[in-house]
Amino acid sequence: MNMRNKSRQRAIVLSVFIFVAAAVMMFVFGLIEHTFDKTGNVPAEDPSAAAGLSEGTLFYNNSWYVPREQLETLLILGIDKRLEGPEAENRSDSEQVDFLALLVLDEETESFRILHLNRDTIADIPMSDAAGIVTGTFRGQLALAHAYGSHDGSRCRNTVRAVEELLYGSEIDHYLSLTMDAVAVLNDSIGGVVVTLPTDMDDLGKRGDVVELTGEQALYYVRERSGLEDSSNLMRMERQQQYIGSLLDAFSETTENNKENTLETLIRINEFVVSDCTAEQLSALVEKLGGYKFDGILTLSGKAVEGKEFMEFYIDETAARKTVVDLFYYLCE
Repeated sequence: MNMRNKSRQRAIVLSVFIFVAAAVMMFVFGLIEHTFDKTGNVPAEDPSAAAGLSEGTLFYNNSWYVPREQLETLLILGIDKRLEGPEAENRSDSEQVDFLALLVLDEETESFRILHLNRDTIADIPMSDAAGIVTGTFRGQLALAHAYGSHDGSRCRNTVRAVEELLYGSEIDHYLSLTMDAVAVLNDSIGGVVVTLPTDMDDLGKRGDVVELTGEQALYYVRERSGLEDSSNLMRMERQQQYIGSLLDAFSETTENNKENTLETLIRINEFVVSDCTAEQLSALVEKLGGYKFDGILTLSGKAVEGKEFMEFYIDETAARKTVVDLFYYLCE
């Protein structure tokens, strides 16, 4: 890998940990104990006993699949509430998640993929008490999972539980959350990000305009959906992914030409971060990903509908199962 490509890979990784605040990437590890075929039916045989296959083997679409054992995963959360003054010391328990993504890192193939999740996805949301003990569940937007818990860590763990259940029992290794304020800091640290507006946006311009986003404009671009021609979270997710691409190009140049500026940016971003990873673990992960191949961003397909109060996104179960199998399993030969 040449130095320029390696620098770009590192920029992608750094952006993952920084840009979660508004639109970026993530990951998961899992031994999925649920077994299902294409229609969701469980085969009569015990997977662990079938044909001598190992525990955790999954039956899907008339074939047996084995778990990928060399996966490492991290759930990244962008928190939508902006904090000011004393409130910045202790986030409110009313905070919801504005952005969710799962980074799936495969050590065997030395590659990684990102699963971008819709915050409006209707899922089973755990309700936990002050001690972090789950007392029940309810059906609601995935974004609501972060409203349960007594502190930042417990709210993140509650969101992890909800995503694990959504992905049929997948086990997530770690989490990392950032407030959306980090977007403006990152954006300005590289001198702005250029995008082509996919729709009219009052504060930025008309559809098709090429705009260089600065500071609060970048936050508005990846966050706003009210008052737009298409106010769905699906359209916002498209803007987030477009912004990621442009940001990576700009951030790659900055990383390559000014490493000191990159370090300063990471230090500034740190105040917005909450994670169960140690600095050593995050550093090791960044180091790994710096040389790994980026295999793209995935999403769960489905349908967005207007609920009684808010937008609701219902995943296509068949397609979701296939995505989970593709990410965490390989076909038995």
